[in-house]
Amino acid sequence: MKKGLRLVALLSLAIFASCGLEPFEEDSADSGVVETETEASSMSEDSSLFLEDGDSGKFIFETNDSSYINEDGYTIWTTRDTNEGDAFAPVSVTVSKESGVSEAGFGIVFCAQEIEGKPFMMAVLVNANGMYTVAEVVDGAFSHLDGGWKYFSGMRRGYGTRNEIAVTYDGGTDEFLLLINGESVKSFSVPEGALFRGSKSGFVVVIADNENFPDEPVRVVFEK
Repeated sequence: MKKGLRLVALLSLAIFASCGLEPFEEDSADSGVVETETEASSMSEDSSLFLEDGDSGKFIFETNDSSYINEDGYTIWTTRDTNEGDAFAPVSVTVSKESGVSEAGFGIVFCAQEIEGKPFMMAVLVNANGMYTVAEVVDGAFSHLDGGWKYFSGMRRGYGTRNEIAVTYDGGTDEFLLLINGESVKSFSVPEGALFRGSKSGFVVVIADNENFPDEPVRVVFEK
């Protein structure tokens, strides 16, 4: 599946045809990122760009393909794991960005499935500037769950720094909890009708519209 730089669109559970992530791009404002419209041509799923590094538990995303550069940016994701039980299986990955535009997001997608016949998924993105956002995408419509990108003081900034992103679930409150580097960041609700069994999770990387391709690739390392 494939999709562009602002998180919009989606994947569907078994087929995971086209679903998307709405992109994010630079802005002169202090947040460093701003939402914009996305088109189907700027999004896609491509597992071939997330290469497993032997038995190390690492998956490396790297591309300097100029065909991904457009005014909307480009979002690429993969789903690699299936939630086998009725309970939510916690998702945890350590991420680091080694090159590429620092504002562009990268992170995880999870709970990907169909709800009432509409593709649905949730995502957590971070960037190299110490910001994060939590979002859900329903039938191609993207929405932040906390008003947009936020700074988090517990996140390490810069290229090559490692941050652990984890999402757990509390059955007592029916809420997800986002943790970054072991610190609680945000609780958010489970959408009505969402099922954990058979849902998918994986990785996502945003390619900015102003990447220095082909001279400098976007390279992100994910460690399970």
